[in-house]
Amino acid sequence: MAELSTTASLGLTIDGVSGDYSPSAFPEEDAEFEFSSFIYYLLLFGCLFIVTLIVSICGLVGNAIVICFLCFIMKKNPITTYVLNLAVADSCVLVTLALAISDSIWDVGGISTDLGFGLFISTHATSLYLLTAISVEKCLSVVFPIWYRCHRLEHLSEIVCALIWAMSILVFGIYHFFISAEYEDSHIMIWVVHMINSVFCPLLVVICTVILFIKVCCSLHRRQRGKFYTALLFALLFFLIFGVPLSVMITVQYFIVDFNPIMLFFGGVCAIINSSVNPFIYFLIGRKKTHRSREPLKVVLERVFSDKADCREDQSPPTMINSMMMTS
Repeated sequence: MAELSTTASLGLTIDGVSGDYSPSAFPEEDAEFEFSSFIYYLLLFGCLFIVTLIVSICGLVGNAIVICFLCFIMKKNPITTYVLNLAVADSCVLVTLALAISDSIWDVGGISTDLGFGLFISTHATSLYLLTAISVEKCLSVVFPIWYRCHRLEHLSEIVCALIWAMSILVFGIYHFFISAEYEDSHIMIWVVHMINSVFCPLLVVICTVILFIKVCCSLHRRQRGKFYTALLFALLFFLIFGVPLSVMITVQYFIVDFNPIMLFFGGVCAIINSSVNPFIYFLIGRKKTHRSREPLKVVLERVFSDKADCREDQSPPTMINSMMMTS
């Protein structure tokens, strides 16, 4: 009885089941704990936002340099066509996400928040489709080199990129129309789009990445290939780590669980990293490690995007025999 009266005099409440003290007994400490937690998460998200902003600016500058270089300086080839469209798509990802966030916070974008994030998801899907197309074509060029050189269309890269942009715009328009109109059968098309973005394309990229890695890096009879294959492998690896999570999170949140803004926030951060890293991959792969003097950026990028390796891959047996006889 004395202990109970002492507890009552201190203003403490005891849980009848566990016997623990409830947090409501210390309102001042609870308020201090909640305030400190709020400050901690505010600083964490603030630092993350600043880092993300810096990465986005660097990514926009890097993609702009790649776009200007491929448009006005370097001669076009199948590689540069894909890379140019990928750089444009990555730049659109960064710009549309910035517009969507600014419109949702300050209402300065002039477009609705749903439309802004819809544009961001659409451009992210376009980047996904372009990387998938690049990986599939380069995988075919490595696995079936003779068939690839004989049967490849002359303007295949331009046709594929145009179809991808047209398909992305069409799917975005239909998707946004169905969502705004709230049709009952719209979930079928939404399911198809999400399955393509989160399952089919990533699985295809994984298969092509493994095949390229085996044929380019681990093959016992490998030939000297261009640096673009190495850059492509790194780009695909970063895409699987940072690009796929956003599509998977959107699919999971749409079909399985309720909306969680924190998961989508981290998915957006990963998408920003994925859309910003490719120009730095091109620069790091293209420069010579033993070259101490500073090389012009034109030379570095030409070393990556040169298509000479694809033209000399897998010589035919008669040509190889003649070359061996001449050397002997």
